[in-house]
Amino acid sequence: MKTKITEFLDKKNIKYKVLNHSKEVYTCEEAAKERNVPLDEMVKCILLKSKDKFYFLACLLADKQIEPNKVREILNSKRLSFASKEEIKELGYEMGAVPPLLLNKEIKIVFDNEIKNKDRVNISSGNPKAGIELKAIDLIRLVHPIIGDIKK
Repeated sequence: MKTKITEFLDKKNIKYKVLNHSKEVYTCEEAAKERNVPLDEMVKCILLKSKDKFYFLACLLADKQIEPNKVREILNSKRLSFASKEEIKELGYEMGAVPPLLLNKEIKIVFDNEIKNKDRVNISSGNPKAGIELKAIDLIRLVHPIIGDIKK
């Protein structure tokens, strides 16, 4: 399966593996089962928005929960809320299939610090029928995220 993300990774000479699903999936738990990988290798990406409509992407390992107050502190934002399904769609994505690469808008990205401790991670391909496995260090080099503790 070719996507914008696989084409981007090819251009950057990044090694990756496409992991196809037998069906569309929209949660990390379902995706981990379909890909036959541990949940703690999955990177979930949560789109947040500020009161003044700026978007941020918070990414953490799927076996953890986000702590919005920690994200607010890191971003120096007074208030953050979760983007709605409609807002995610307006940005060109589907809920549960937001990748941390090639976002359609300039968005600050925050990675939980545990991601950098992983050898490999799984991210969304942008298509709910496949995921991408790559080295965590390659993902960090491509994204240039802010890194901090954002989990509960």
